[in-house]
Amino acid sequence: MYWFRRLLVLGTALALVFGIGRLLVGGSDASSGEDTAAQVAAGTAPTSTAPTTPAATPTKHRTRTPKPTPTLAAPEGDCDGSDIAVTPKVTNAVAGRDVLVVLQLRTLESEACTWRTGADAVTVNITSGKDAIWSSRQCPRAIPVRDVVVRKAVTTNLGIMWREAKRSGEECTKLTDWAMPGWYHVTAAALGGEPSDLQFELKRPTATTVTQTATPTQSPSGKPTGKPTGKPTGRPVTSSGSPSGSATGSAH
Repeated sequence: MYWFRRLLVLGTALALVFGIGRLLVGGSDASSGEDTAAQVAAGTAPTSTAPTTPAATPTKHRTRTPKPTPTLAAPEGDCDGSDIAVTPKVTNAVAGRDVLVVLQLRTLESEACTWRTGADAVTVNITSGKDAIWSSRQCPRAIPVRDVVVRKAVTTNLGIMWREAKRSGEECTKLTDWAMPGWYHVTAAALGGEPSDLQFELKRPTATTVTQTATPTQSPSGKPTGKPTGKPTGRPVTSSGSPSGSATGSAH
């Protein structure tokens, strides 16, 4: 009887522990389910966090900043010839052809002024040693007459032409001789200014090579004529070896 009561008490205790455990587990699951349902109804259901890919870094393109264009000074009045520097420039000079002489103009003091060019404002001379070859005083029409703006900061170009690289002579005619290939000096100066000198080479012209293709005057027909071109040089030979028509012996 004693052991029966002990087993009954022990069984009752185990039943109570088991029942309490079930209640605790069921309450936890129900609470979890209710919380999840409430979150879904409110639109705040828990979501899984996906790994984020770092955004690509945009490539930076360097933008070149254009250089500011310098503001040119406006001309103020007329230029004084003594304030103008004239520098001649000659490139690719060939004997017997027109030679371009470029006069590079700049002011020495004034920032900008207007200058009227012409044979009475600037002189150009071409020499070879002590030999005077060409002069703008003898060929005044070679200097163009125009109004140009001359500045201190930038160069103004004025071109003149040495026609056919010939000597000017006293009347600047086309009947003068050509200057021979070699080295020459060109000097230029504004009226009242300092002259400037340049040495240049008058090159020998390059001969032009002309290639001619031979043209046949008669073309072969390509057809055989069928006629022998040669003639027999002797008489036909018989079987005995003597020319035909000639007797080999006499009958008696």
